[in-house]
Amino acid sequence: MLKIWLFALTLILIFLFCRLFFLTENPTHTSVNFNGQKFDLEIAKTISQRTQGLSGRSSLCQNCGMIFVFSGESILPFWMKDTLIPLDLIWLNSQGQVVSIQTASPQPNTPITQLKNYKNSTPAKYVIELNANTAANIKLQVGDIVTLPKSL
Repeated sequence: MLKIWLFALTLILIFLFCRLFFLTENPTHTSVNFNGQKFDLEIAKTISQRTQGLSGRSSLCQNCGMIFVFSGESILPFWMKDTLIPLDLIWLNSQGQVVSIQTASPQPNTPITQLKNYKNSTPAKYVIELNANTAANIKLQVGDIVTLPKSL
C-alpha cells in the first residue's frame, strides 16, 4: 500500500513540477491604449514568432496589430518580406516612449536582397505593427508614452 501511495505522490509532484516550469502558458495577446483608443495586439516574443510576424496575412482588423518584444533596447530593422498589407511600424523604448514611426508598404516579387529595411535611429525594445496610417489617424507622435502591460 505504501508503494502505491509513494508512486501516486511522485506522479502528482512530477505533474506539478512540469505544470509550473514547462507548461506555463505565455499570453498570446495583450491590449494597449494609444491616445484613448484600445488595440488588441498579438505578442511576438520568440524568434519564430518575430520572424513570422504578420507576413502572409491579407487583412488586419481595424484595432488589431502585433507587438514584437525584444530582450533589450537596440536598433531594430524590419522588412516587409511576404507581407501583403501596408503597416505602421511604431518603435518604443523600454519605458514605452515612442521613438520612431514609419509606414511600410508591401514589396511583392522583390528579391530578399532588395527589400527595404525600416529601422529606428533611437534604441527601442518594442515594435508595434498596426494598419497603415493608424498612427496618423490617432495622432500618435514621437515622444508619446504608451503604457505597456507588465507581462511583456
